[in-house]
Amino acid sequence: MVDAVSMATQLANWEVYSAETRVQTQLQTLSAKRSALSSINSQLSSFNTLLDDLTGYNKSVVKNSADSSNEELLTAQADAGAQSANYQIFVEQLAQRHQLSTQLPAGTTQDSFVPGSGVISLQLGGDLDRADFDSDEEYESAVAEMSFEIDLALADTEGNGELSYLDLVTAINNDPANIGISASLVQTAGDIQLLFSSDEPGAENQIRISSSSSNAVFDSAFDSSNMNELLKNQDAIAWLGAENTGLKLQNASNEFEDVISGVDFTLHQTHSSGDTPLTLQVGADQKGTNEALSELVTKYNAIMSEIEKYSATGNSEEGESRGVLASDSTTRSIKNSLRAVFQQSFDGVTTTELGFEFDRNGTLSFDSDTFAEFQSTSTVDIEELFRGEDMLLSQLQSKIDVYNDYSTGTIKSQIDSIDAQKTRANDKLDSLDRKYEMYYSRYLKQYSQLSTMQSEMDNITSMFAQY
Repeated sequence: MVDAVSMATQLANWEVYSAETRVQTQLQTLSAKRSALSSINSQLSSFNTLLDDLTGYNKSVVKNSADSSNEELLTAQADAGAQSANYQIFVEQLAQRHQLSTQLPAGTTQDSFVPGSGVISLQLGGDLDRADFDSDEEYESAVAEMSFEIDLALADTEGNGELSYLDLVTAINNDPANIGISASLVQTAGDIQLLFSSDEPGAENQIRISSSSSNAVFDSAFDSSNMNELLKNQDAIAWLGAENTGLKLQNASNEFEDVISGVDFTLHQTHSSGDTPLTLQVGADQKGTNEALSELVTKYNAIMSEIEKYSATGNSEEGESRGVLASDSTTRSIKNSLRAVFQQSFDGVTTTELGFEFDRNGTLSFDSDTFAEFQSTSTVDIEELFRGEDMLLSQLQSKIDVYNDYSTGTIKSQIDSIDAQKTRANDKLDSLDRKYEMYYSRYLKQYSQLSTMQSEMDNITSMFAQY
């Protein structure tokens, strides 16, 4: 008896097998190429990220360090433009935010109500002299920029005359015109204190508050001249040199930026009067520089290793398989263009003089001793050699962008092309599936008919056998 299902399946498979095998092989090859290109592109992106970091604003290749002899008082950092030197610094005073507190009447809670009408005026800044302005309009505009008002009636958003102290604090903090004053309620020993703090430190950030309402007690509590000054608004003061005799450095913040060229430092604590100033030593950070350049080499070699892995020509006699990108022109171009950058000279200086060298296998290395010798004997601006226009790093970035750019890069174009080919290949598989169903249905019908005929013949033969 003919097995119609088995025969239909075998013959339908035979009809599409050759074409389906070709398409499946094509898909495997395309997927392998896509994976390889994505892996190489990932290494290029990693290298490009490092280049962005080395060439970014306020970044450098050549590192400097700023070491404080007492980091509990002062910490610092230096950029590439800092000059090697030792500085004596005396920390006299830290910058502070202005902070005032007022004692609310006994029995007051955060839910107690403030007067239903009146205006609280809050000002941040020092006194303004009318004589410094050309007109009353300019003077009034300047005053308005450093102050804002809370209308108690308007702050009562429900309009029921029940504005609590907690509501008032919220109204102050959330007022769109607030120019940098924060309010809060603090409970101490059963009493409520209302605190006002400037958001920024510095002598110029003085808080002044006044109130005009129908409640004299409330107005007195909201008069800054009656408040307790918890912290005085003050600038940070340090002396470059000895206390009171060196160069006075003053800043609204504890962070001093570029007061010493190329050096930023932050004050944390003060000296006691008569203390010996701390020492701030600024100089070359050879370790940091070597680490940056060594990482550059590591990222470069990672790209080359990835390319080598996928573009190997292979050796059948030694059992080495051929890489999926062995005949790919893009990977060859990446290798050649990036290596060519390191084989150039910049302002007459070769990369070999900077400590870079290729071995016979094309692996790049960096010799810190060679770089240190060049750094100590050359008058060339080393930072310019690396970060200048059309210099080492910018050329590397330009080369990588050709392949790695997220919208126009060559690798992206290749991956897009592969994706399109994979889509067409999958469409072919879908078409072959439909052909298989068609062949299967036809063969199943034919062999089902044959099976029926065979069964009928067997029945007739059986009938003649009885006579």
